[in-house]
Amino acid sequence: MLAGSCELCGQTAKIQVHQIRRLADLDRLGQTQPDWAVLMAKKRRKTLMVCPPCHEGIHEGHETAVHEHHWRARCG
Repeated sequence: MLAGSCELCGQTAKIQVHQIRRLADLDRLGQTQPDWAVLMAKKRRKTLMVCPPCHEGIHEGHETAVHEHHWRARCG
């Protein structure tokens, strides 16, 4: 949150927190995990700071090229 930008796409709009109950819950998503889940597991954090469009995409199950490009550039 201190960085003030979305951890998935880098947008600096109003930042929200996406949270899961436990890191072990990421394993329940199946063998192929979405990029946001891989990022959370890699950082060993239960939260991600995301912009509203990315947060909505997480909950609706959408992935975009913007997500892929940005997080790989930051953590790749």
